[in-house]
Amino acid sequence: MTPLRFLLTSVFLWCAAIVATPVLASFDGAAAKAASLLYQFFFCVCHQLDSHSFHLAGFKFAVCVRCTSIYAAFFLGLLFSPMIRRTRIVDVHPARVLILSLVPMGFDVALATFGIHESTTMTRGITGLIFGLALTIVLVPVLEESADKFLSRVRTLAITLAERNLRNLQSALNLRNPSNQSRINHATKTR
Repeated sequence: MTPLRFLLTSVFLWCAAIVATPVLASFDGAAAKAASLLYQFFFCVCHQLDSHSFHLAGFKFAVCVRCTSIYAAFFLGLLFSPMIRRTRIVDVHPARVLILSLVPMGFDVALATFGIHESTTMTRGITGLIFGLALTIVLVPVLEESADKFLSRVRTLAITLAERNLRNLQSALNLRNPSNQSRINHATKTR
């Protein structure tokens, strides 16, 4: 698995969990318990205000509109990042991109806080999309490098475990049949 595919899979599962939570909440039993756990998990990253959230099946998403937009835009940006990199559309320092993307969100929140402007689903969604796309530009190179290191370590661990299991299997076979050991010793001496 390539680092990009690993990231795409991870972010897709994150986004799918956000949308699956209200669907699970609409059922009884184990599904409702799973939804409750997901709501608790996502509460660590979002306020989950009912009035600021999309709804599905009569229940709110696991995160608010702005967070949903951020994650969806990040996924789309990740999906199209190979094309964006090839065209070199973005030739601005990543920190500037991130700061510039925070400006619309900051204005939306500040103006709503001071009662100058009402933050709506549309303004939350648009500012979330802008920030999510900017995060793609800033984080994808770093995340790809981290994912590459992680996957490399997993491969190394898998190979080490496979080699250890093979040695253990060979030892077990030799213990069961002592004549195997003498054949192996004889074969190695004749080489």
